[in-house]
Amino acid sequence: MSEIAVDPLPEQVKAFLAKHPEGEPVYMLNLLKFKTRATYKDGENISGAEAYGRYGDAFAKMVASKNIDGAHSVFGGNMGAWLIGQGEGQWDAIAIFRYPDAKTMFETVSSDDYRKIHKHRKAGLEGQLLIACDNGNVFG
Repeated sequence: MSEIAVDPLPEQVKAFLAKHPEGEPVYMLNLLKFKTRATYKDGENISGAEAYGRYGDAFAKMVASKNIDGAHSVFGGNMGAWLIGQGEGQWDAIAIFRYPDAKTMFETVSSDDYRKIHKHRKAGLEGQLLIACDNGNVFG
């Protein structure tokens, strides 16, 4: 059984960095669950999805402005129908983002620029599963 969260535990960060060596690309699969209403400190009344959308837009601009070679959105979309397994309503959207390596990912999400936009993520996101994947070419 999976448990959603908003931030990683220290031991998860350590294991992630140990498993994904510097210089090897990492793909982050995000399964996202939004709050019904965003929770901004000023009480702004918008949906969690809209708040997270602000975060996503700002994150894309931030990554582009830093000119991080190889970092880009691979896919993002709303959840559709379940074909195999169960979980209807558990997730609202998914996203896949590629980083050139794990170190670059952590440098990006630890930057001062990131801290400025993180409020939108916190306001809109109820929780997520964030799954690091390599480019193991499973299908041949």
